[in-house]
Amino acid sequence: MVAAPLPGRYPSRVLSNSTKPPVQANRTERASRKKGRTPIALFAIPAAIVAVIVVLILVLSGGADIPILGGNGEDDEVPAFDFNVKKASAVATVGDADLAALTASAEQTSQDITPTIDDLFTNAFLDPTNWREGDYEEVFEAFAEDAVPAAQQSVETLTLGATAGDLFEDVEPDKGSLAYDVLFDPEANPDTAVVTFHFVAVGERKDGTFVKLVSDGQFFLRDIDGWTITAFDVTRSDRETQPPTPSPSASPSSS
Repeated sequence: MVAAPLPGRYPSRVLSNSTKPPVQANRTERASRKKGRTPIALFAIPAAIVAVIVVLILVLSGGADIPILGGNGEDDEVPAFDFNVKKASAVATVGDADLAALTASAEQTSQDITPTIDDLFTNAFLDPTNWREGDYEEVFEAFAEDAVPAAQQSVETLTLGATAGDLFEDVEPDKGSLAYDVLFDPEANPDTAVVTFHFVAVGERKDGTFVKLVSDGQFFLRDIDGWTITAFDVTRSDRETQPPTPSPSASPSSS
């Protein structure tokens, strides 16, 4: 059965019907296997040997500044981010439906889907090891097989961009919200979930300027051995912005 948008409300970019099991989003598991974290070699060399090597380098270099062994000078930490989730809305397809039961089921559906959307935007905008390399394969894992080609063609809209590593120094999340409309079949099973989202982050370019990254739109998901995105309609409205205001420092204690 092909997922279709609700009439007059949710235009879609691509529809698909796939039986490919989705990869479940799990930020903790994903972060643990990220490339470029901490050099494995440092754990294999005893601390005493490392210390001797550092001393020898300092002596031979005359005390010049030495880069940290194995470091690349870049911060690969993934900023923490969670969407603010609004109350889910249930859409019945029969007149005598139990709306209270459907609403409770819609809320559960939103809880099941939210980690996937959270990880999608983390992978697309916030994970430095993705955008520095222009590698967004983890983003496409959230899409059904038939929707992946359209998602790949829309990489500049769905992500920070293929050349983001050449442009950006850092990206920090600002805010985000999700609203769910869950369409139920005549047997009161959730059939299609429409997730309306608003996402804002602030990117610092390498030239010292800042841009507010704004993404809005809808994802259409169906439960194909787990909730997966079968269609999407996404727009970007990025704009120049001022540097974030630094948090006030603690007042000096009176003498």
